[in-house]
Amino acid sequence: MESSAFSVTSLLIVSLLALLVPLLVNRIRAFQIPIVVGEILVGIVVGKSGFNIIQASDWLNFLQFFGLSYLMFVSGLEIDFGALRLPPTREVQGVRRWLKSAPSFAIFACLVTFGLSYLLSESLYHHHMVRSPLLMALIITTTSLTVVVPVLKEYDVLSTSFGQLLLAAAVFADFVTMSLISVAVSLFRGGFSSSVFLVFVLILVLILLYRVSRRFMGFSALRGLAHGTAQLGIRACLALMMVFIVLSQSLGVQVILGTFLAGILVSLVNQRERSDIYSKLDAIGFGFLIPIFFIMVGVNFDIHSLFGDPKALILLPILFVATYLFKALPVLILRTQYPWRQTMAGGFLLTTQMSVTVAAAAVGLKIGAISPGVDTAIILVAMLTSVISPVLFGKLLPRKFKVPDRYFVVVGNSPGAQFLVEQIRKRDEECRWFQSDETPDYDVASTRAFVAYGDNDLENLKQAKAAAAAGVQPSLCLVRDLQLYRAHQADEGISVVNPQLSSVTLMDQWMHYPISTQLLEAPVNLQIQEIRLYNRDLHQARLMHVELPGNLLILSIVRDGLQIVPHGETALNVGDVLVVVGPRDDVVEFARLAGTR
Repeated sequence: MESSAFSVTSLLIVSLLALLVPLLVNRIRAFQIPIVVGEILVGIVVGKSGFNIIQASDWLNFLQFFGLSYLMFVSGLEIDFGALRLPPTREVQGVRRWLKSAPSFAIFACLVTFGLSYLLSESLYHHHMVRSPLLMALIITTTSLTVVVPVLKEYDVLSTSFGQLLLAAAVFADFVTMSLISVAVSLFRGGFSSSVFLVFVLILVLILLYRVSRRFMGFSALRGLAHGTAQLGIRACLALMMVFIVLSQSLGVQVILGTFLAGILVSLVNQRERSDIYSKLDAIGFGFLIPIFFIMVGVNFDIHSLFGDPKALILLPILFVATYLFKALPVLILRTQYPWRQTMAGGFLLTTQMSVTVAAAAVGLKIGAISPGVDTAIILVAMLTSVISPVLFGKLLPRKFKVPDRYFVVVGNSPGAQFLVEQIRKRDEECRWFQSDETPDYDVASTRAFVAYGDNDLENLKQAKAAAAAGVQPSLCLVRDLQLYRAHQADEGISVVNPQLSSVTLMDQWMHYPISTQLLEAPVNLQIQEIRLYNRDLHQARLMHVELPGNLLILSIVRDGLQIVPHGETALNVGDVLVVVGPRDDVVEFARLAGTR
């Protein structure tokens, strides 16, 4: 009973610290500190290296383990294999096309970084500074998606070709390092054994569950239980994570790899509903479990072990320099496409380490492959890179980042297609129009929407699916046949439009909402338009302090797929999509202010 009471007291302190960290970090204006770094720092203050008021207990050990498992689950959620697709670049062939490919760049960057890291780790091993060269090489190769993705979103470069290259490199590095950790552990424990191949059992289970999940996704009865008190999707995700934890322990595979694969499975299954599912899972993780893990990492951070271990003290600057050098070198290949400042900014951002690095170090410490002093050095390097690298990225990235020229793509020679193109061009928006017998030539990153509007329904479906597979969203197609429409209306990645049903929907809108429908039908007087915010001068600006032109009104803000009803205190973020209504001149003026023109 005494141990239980002590556990509750320690948990209370940790919970209060998790509450205070975001508030304290938000008040630091000189430079941005990731919240996870703040959590480790407060853990250091109250832990072994500080006041030592948090004592280990079964409760906190379990929550730290579960927090680490959930962190890897969330890291798996961040894996978007769409970033690893080969884009249909027709304008450039040969080596230049290979350099523009996100998958090719990701593989190249990972191989170069890992190769250099392994050579260094072998040298350190022969000097008795590390115990597992492979594990140390993997730790150096890791990149923190939990830092890279938010930074790319903040500067609104995630959707650009530059941002996709960096995202693909981070995704591939994390996926490869997580997959090879079990191999490193097996080699350290006694050499390569058949148990390493049990990882493939987990992958087979992932594939099987993916196929089963796809069959049940379309049931309306299950969709009805996705919200309210049922929250079936969240329950299924957490149950899935537990299944992979149990399977990993039963097979003798690292649990963090199992939960990482579980996160990947959820990411693959929920492509259509990523934002809704992810926001709820993020709330569970970053609201409670993950902060406990990082605070406990700080609590167990023993600075005395670093100063008491001369080899670990020497290793600290070596790891720091190697992390920046080995990750920046392969990024220099981007100089063939981008200016020096932009290339260097990308190199610095990919040096960021945190979640996967700390998790891998925790595994190494547990099995004895890493000494406490080396573990401390690894965590220090991860903390430094997660603070320094995003700041350098922001300083080096051009202040006025080039906004990509985006256009609509319409395919079809029907009268409806011609009328649609005329409507788009009346709004002074760029549109590329291709006849049905032409091969559409477009760049994925520059395409705002793809519309297949030909006379052949099957050809429309084929064109839209090809665009969606290339990564264009939204991809729409016109299907006049009702039977064919019903057969394909739930197809993933495309939106199927039937003219008969659309007319019924429009008539219903006129009957129930005549005024708002008239706004859509009469763009000459008032316009409703979606405008993406690029202007960094408006980042974190509150709406009450933004001078809106004329009679313009902001109806809604879409951020990370979630709709926000704005009010005076609402802060704008770069990358927000603002739904505005107002006279045409005012809309054009605000678009210019937002940086979209």
